[in-house]
Amino acid sequence: MNTLLEEYKVWLEIQGRSKNTIKTYTGVIKRFLQFLRDTLGVDLDQTILQTYMNKDLIFKFLAKSKLERKLDLNSLRLYTRAITSFLKFLGLEDLAKQIKAPKVDKRLPKFITFEEFQKLVNAAKKDRDKLIIEFLFYTGVRVSELVSLKKDAILWDQGFIRVYGKGGKERLVPIPEFLLKKLRDYVNKINSEYIFPLSARQVERIVKNTAIRAGITKKVTPHVLRHSLATTLLSKGVDIRYIQELLGHSSLSVTQVYTHVVPSKLKEIYKKIFV
Repeated sequence: MNTLLEEYKVWLEIQGRSKNTIKTYTGVIKRFLQFLRDTLGVDLDQTILQTYMNKDLIFKFLAKSKLERKLDLNSLRLYTRAITSFLKFLGLEDLAKQIKAPKVDKRLPKFITFEEFQKLVNAAKKDRDKLIIEFLFYTGVRVSELVSLKKDAILWDQGFIRVYGKGGKERLVPIPEFLLKKLRDYVNKINSEYIFPLSARQVERIVKNTAIRAGITKKVTPHVLRHSLATTLLSKGVDIRYIQELLGHSSLSVTQVYTHVVPSKLKEIYKKIFV
């Protein structure tokens, strides 16, 4: 079973999956394989799985996991995606197509206003925390991207930072000049190859506690700051295609999949909005 998991892990890496996705998916599949071994009563290998795998077993595992682990819809969708990925690894493409993730209601993303963002910045305890909050907002990076950024990703002369998003996809994100200056002063003082040598959980805690000190009653997370940048840009009349490129979304609609935006255009927009 361990060999099978390791092979699946390598397969995910080849697929370009992020470290977080690989860790999550392999955790789900480890529990799935344990369930199959207990249910089938045999040692598992790829041939056994290809022979006995069926929808009924998969749905029983999902139902059992939902009850025992008290999974919400989002978690159940994640479990389903992990299993369909594993089925593709096994070469069971047809079966994978039959396993559909439960639908969730689409909700408008939560965000804070620019005024609330300024309150958040002013409430930061440390200069580092203030910089983290500003960086999350003005760049719109995901928290996983933030904690993975290294000093050599900053293109000082051009005013960009190179970000590697989901699936290892690279994008150039503009940094306002005032933030670039703060960033330069900060990185010159730290002895680490990473810009923010923290865990994602630590960053989330910094944002949450700062919001409480600022008296903001909304739940504020790094992802809320990401949404808030998009909302601010949209309110200023920025074309949604530029926001798509900035945030590293693969698509906003079918027609936008093929839209190409030049990074220099994003830089022009930032100069106009964030003086």
